[in-house]
Amino acid sequence: MALAAALAALSFVVAPAGATVRAELRETWTAYKKVYVSEDGRVIDYRAASATTSEGQSYALVRAVWMDDAATFERVRRWTVANLQGGDAEQLPAWKWGQGEDGTWGVRDPQPASDADQLYAWALLSAAKRWKKPEYTTLAYHLLVQLWAQEVDEVAGRMVVLPGPWARGQQPTRLNPSYFLPFAWRDFARADLSHPWGRLVDDGYALLTACRSPGGLARDWCYLDASGAVVPAAEPAHDAFAFEALRVPWTLAAEVRWHHERRARVLLRPYEALLSRTKAPSLLPGIILPDGRGAVDWEYQGMVGALLPVWALHHPCVTRRLYADRLATTRGDHGWGDPNDYYGQNWIWFGLALWKLEEMSA
Repeated sequence: MALAAALAALSFVVAPAGATVRAELRETWTAYKKVYVSEDGRVIDYRAASATTSEGQSYALVRAVWMDDAATFERVRRWTVANLQGGDAEQLPAWKWGQGEDGTWGVRDPQPASDADQLYAWALLSAAKRWKKPEYTTLAYHLLVQLWAQEVDEVAGRMVVLPGPWARGQQPTRLNPSYFLPFAWRDFARADLSHPWGRLVDDGYALLTACRSPGGLARDWCYLDASGAVVPAAEPAHDAFAFEALRVPWTLAAEVRWHHERRARVLLRPYEALLSRTKAPSLLPGIILPDGRGAVDWEYQGMVGALLPVWALHHPCVTRRLYADRLATTRGDHGWGDPNDYYGQNWIWFGLALWKLEEMSA
C-alpha cells in the first residue's frame, strides 16, 4: 500500500538543518500531541471553540501510523468510535463534536464528511498492515461499504465522491476537489472488491481537470450539473484556491510519488509555477482568485507546507531554502507558526514528510 511504502522509506532521508527528517517529524508530532490531542484521544481545534472534527481525528490517525505510534492511534480511534460513531465502529463518524449553547458537550452535526471518512479508512488499512492487526482491515472494509453507499454517487455518467450524504440528489451537485483522494482509492480497491474504485480514479481525474480556474489551480468548491458540465461556485470565497483546495497539490504530488501518475504530473504544472511567487520579499497569497490575483496580502503557512513536495519535484534546493526561511524559523515548542492553527500544523507536517520522501526517490 502507498502509505506502507512511504513508511519504509521515511527512515533514510535527510532533513533540512542537519537533523534526520524522522527526528524532525517525530519532534513535531510529539509537540502536536501535547498541544492538540487530549489524554483520552480527542483532537482539539482551539480556533473553533475547542471543537473536534472527524477531519482532525483522521489526520491524527494517519500521522500516528507514519510515526509508528500504535498507542496514540488506538487512543484516537477509540475516542472517535465512542463519540463520533455512537459506539459503532462500522458507521461513518459525525463530522463535528463540541460544546452546545447549554454548556453540554456532544455531537453538534451528525453528518459525515467524506474527506475525513476516506482518511480514516485509509489509516485503518495502513495500520492493519504495519502492526499486523487484521481487525483494522475489517473495520476499514465496513467503513468503505458505508462510504460508498452514502458518499459516492453517479452524476451525469460520472462516479463522484460527494462532500457528504447531504449533497446527494442536489442539482447541481456540489463537489470539493480536495476530497478526491485517488491514492487512497487505489488501496480501497484492494480492500473492497465489491465497488468500482478504479472507475472513481478515472472519473476523479476528469473532474479534477474540469474543476480548475483559468490558471489551472483547483477551486475550493465547484458544481457538476445534470448535463455533465462543471460549473464554478457562484460565491467568490468558494471559487478561489484557498484553505480547501490547498490539499489538492499535495494529493497530486502523492500520486506522482507513489503511483507515477501521468495525469497528476500534468495537473501539477500550475502549482509548480507558484514557486516563482515566493521569491523574497514576496509572499504567496493565502487566497488566490481564479484570475491569479491574490485576494489577501498575507501568506498562509499551511498552504506553503502543502506545496513543498510539489516544488521539490524539480527544485529541491530552492524548496530547501524556502522551508528554512519561511517555516523552519517559526518552529516553537508547539510546532510551526500559530500555536492555535491545528490545520496549518498538519499540512506543514504532511508536506514536509512527502517532500523528503520524494527527494529520496529522485
